[in-house]
Amino acid sequence: MFTTRQLLTLTLTIMIAAITCALVLAAGAQWPGALLSGGGAGGATLAALPKLLSRRDP
Repeated sequence: MFTTRQLLTLTLTIMIAAITCALVLAAGAQWPGALLSGGGAGGATLAALPKLLSRRDP
């Protein structure tokens, strides 16, 4: 169903979004701000990670 590369990308995106959201909440932000920052970090990772992974292909 998914390739290993796609699963790696999705897993890392979810992990980075969750960590960013938790760090922002720990800093004292409200829920909407934390969710927006987590979504932004996840979106940026989802946009950048496939490009970085494709550079390593021969």
